[in-house]
Amino acid sequence: MRTLHTNRLILRDFVHSDAPEIAAALNDMETCRGLTMVPCPYTMADAEAFLAKPDKDARAVCTLDDQLIGVVGNGAQFGYWFAKAQWGKGYASEATQAVVADHFAHSDADLLSGYVSDNHASAAVLRKLGFEITGDKMLHIRSRNKEVPSKSVVLTKSRWETMT
Repeated sequence: MRTLHTNRLILRDFVHSDAPEIAAALNDMETCRGLTMVPCPYTMADAEAFLAKPDKDARAVCTLDDQLIGVVGNGAQFGYWFAKAQWGKGYASEATQAVVADHFAHSDADLLSGYVSDNHASAAVLRKLGFEITGDKMLHIRSRNKEVPSKSVVLTKSRWETMT
C-alpha cells in the first residue's frame, strides 16, 4: 500500500510496534462505540491479532514524529477511527481526504461507508468528503453488544470531483 503524506500526517503500513498505541486508543468505549467489529475492552492481544491479519486495506495514521493516532481503511467499506485525545484537531478530515484522493486517482470504483446515527462527528467528516446517504439500517456494534441505527453512504468519483 502506498504511503501518503499530508501537511501534518503520514499514512503508512502498520508495523508490529504499533500494537501498544492501537490497544491504548481502542481500549476506550467512546472511541470504539461506532466500530462494528471492535471489542471493548480492547487488549494488546486484540491489537496483535489485528496486526497479524494479512492484506489489511488500512493505513496507520501517524503524526510527523510517527506517533500513531488513528487508522483509515478502504476495504469493502471506507472507515476510520482516531484516538480520543486527537479528536477535534481536524486529523480525521485531513487523513480521510488523502485516502479518498488516492483512491480516486487510481480507481473509478464508488466508496461505500456508513456511520452509526448518534456519531455526529463521523457524519460530518463523511459529509465534508461528499458522501451521500443511501439508506438506513441496523448495525450490530460489538462494543455495545446491540443493534443500533445507522446510515449507509456512498461517494462516487464524479461527486468527489465536484467537491475538490
